[in-house]
Amino acid sequence: MQRSALLARMIRENVMLRLMLSLATSLVALAPAAYADEFPPRKPGLWEITMSSEQAPPEVTRTCIDAAFEAKMHAMGNTDTAGLCSRHDTQRSGNTVTGDSVCRVGSSQVTSHTVTTLTDDTAYTMVMMAHYDPPMFGGRADSKMTQEAKWLGPCGADMQPGDMIIHGQKMHIPAMPQGAHP
Repeated sequence: MQRSALLARMIRENVMLRLMLSLATSLVALAPAAYADEFPPRKPGLWEITMSSEQAPPEVTRTCIDAAFEAKMHAMGNTDTAGLCSRHDTQRSGNTVTGDSVCRVGSSQVTSHTVTTLTDDTAYTMVMMAHYDPPMFGGRADSKMTQEAKWLGPCGADMQPGDMIIHGQKMHIPAMPQGAHP
């Protein structure tokens, strides 16, 4: 019985660690976007974002958005990254937005380079290379994360703007405490 309880605890801790790393990486990846007017608004409706990296299997989220939610997310990004990032440069050339940032996440300094390729208001691909000094949670010093995002259509009747489904659970992002959102 003790062995199964220990195994269950180790699995929960592994899932939480992966989620924390994913959220930290997402925050750093969004830092340039939070300060940039170069990103056109996404089409309102249901978006699916697949995040993949060398360290973990792909994670898929679905988020219902509208213009008001997008504006709120940009405001949250500005608030969250203002005290964390000492550098956040963004530039656009055609359909490509490039961002460079230096942020502090926990005890690590994270230096990232992000290239986002915009298809239109219904799809984009973002590739982020990040260096962690020191490595976060005893992990690797360097990572590569890719986000593939696509518009799926209108939000279903069971979702409202700001709802996100991740790991099979639905949450309403604006209702989360400040600093706790992805």
